[in-house]
Amino acid sequence: MTQIADPQSFDRFALDYDRFVSLLPGQNTAWLLGLGLKGKRALDAGCGSGHAVEALVDSFQEVIGLDLSGPLIEIAKARRARPNVRYVVEDLFGLEDEDGFDLVYSHTMLHHLEDYRAGLEHLKSLVRPGGTVVLIDNVCDLYPTPPRRAYTWPALWSFPGEIRRVGLHDAWFQLRFWHSGPWLAHLLSDRYLSREQFHELYGSVFPGAWFDDLGFALAMVWTAPPSGGEVQ
Repeated sequence: MTQIADPQSFDRFALDYDRFVSLLPGQNTAWLLGLGLKGKRALDAGCGSGHAVEALVDSFQEVIGLDLSGPLIEIAKARRARPNVRYVVEDLFGLEDEDGFDLVYSHTMLHHLEDYRAGLEHLKSLVRPGGTVVLIDNVCDLYPTPPRRAYTWPALWSFPGEIRRVGLHDAWFQLRFWHSGPWLAHLLSDRYLSREQFHELYGSVFPGAWFDDLGFALAMVWTAPPSGGEVQ
């Protein structure tokens, strides 16, 4: 079993992608930190250049960041290294961990998998009894792959507001990144679940989970039974 995402997809714009994520409000971590989770070990599957890993270091004794892209992991090691962090270049299905994690987290990675359900089940197998699985992924109710204009038009409309938020220099970088060939090629290779499909698939693997609509994505939170048994 493998991930279908081409690791070289992000390799081609790793530095720009790290800058792009750095300019996002909360760096996609504010919602996660709002859950107030703590423990010994945490996993960020599809960690990119380590923004969420960096946000988790004060809440967990050990944090492992996993990603397919070597250049993104190198950026993470250079910019977001901590004594209690380990970054790994690895396919999700190549990760085996007998100790398990108190938090298994993934953000907008799962739609890259050839077998979405197998990915969910593998992540579930990595959580300790009593631990928490937190998964976020993009959804689209209109079509599995949004057209180019779904990304480029909002970038144009939001440009004046982004100038006020981050300044002209960074706003211009964001606008150019949204319209860049490599980034658009990556986005146009993605396939998303609808909200209904997301609830059905995730709910079947994680019975009793609760969901939150983040607009561009859905989030799921599931706590493993303390005994390791299945929730009905």
